[in-house]
Amino acid sequence: MRMRSTNPVLSQANHYGYATERPLTYTNVTVKTLFLLGITIVTALVSIIYFAESLTLGWLFGAMIVGFISVIIGSRSIKYAPLFGVVYALSEGVVLGIISALFASFYDGIVITALATTLLVFVIMLLLFSTNIIKVNQKFASFMVVALMAVIFMSIFAILLPNIFGGSFYTVIVLVSSALSAFFLLLDFQRIKSSVESGVDQKVGWILALGLMITLVWIYIEMLRLLSLFARNN
Repeated sequence: MRMRSTNPVLSQANHYGYATERPLTYTNVTVKTLFLLGITIVTALVSIIYFAESLTLGWLFGAMIVGFISVIIGSRSIKYAPLFGVVYALSEGVVLGIISALFASFYDGIVITALATTLLVFVIMLLLFSTNIIKVNQKFASFMVVALMAVIFMSIFAILLPNIFGGSFYTVIVLVSSALSAFFLLLDFQRIKSSVESGVDQKVGWILALGLMITLVWIYIEMLRLLSLFARNN
């Protein structure tokens, strides 16, 4: 089934759908994703342990900009995808290190719980996809796009009109966004499956791994926000 993913990085992989003697495999994507994930985790730990006092919001926004630029370049160039995939992993490591430290300063144990929850979400979504319990088709993808736009608009309203859209509205946003980030994994899995079945070159695995990393980072941040809400209410 050929379906356009709503993850812009994974969608970009469609442009490299040529036949090759070294076709992409699931193992290839998995290894590349774990490699980038490992870089992100190590960078986050180093940022927290050794540079916690020197990291400021300037570092946070700077790392976010670098990550955004890396995604744009890495998703459009199969040649530079490995390099900018690593740059993205490094920058997101700094981002997640700062964000994790901020949440950990208010809620004990939230980082470990968020990591475990992210892993659990990944496993559950992978089982749902592999067993075809949830059918990932174009209608599902279209619904996800509409839901994503709705969350974006809700977030903008909450920022611009905080007095009107208060704490309860923020809770709704977090709940919806958390669920949405999890279900986006299904779209990512479908794109990876389509790429493998199409026999594209294994170099495309870097682009697919980068796209999957974006979703995993999103899920982790949403888990932090969701767990902080539960901790605050309790």
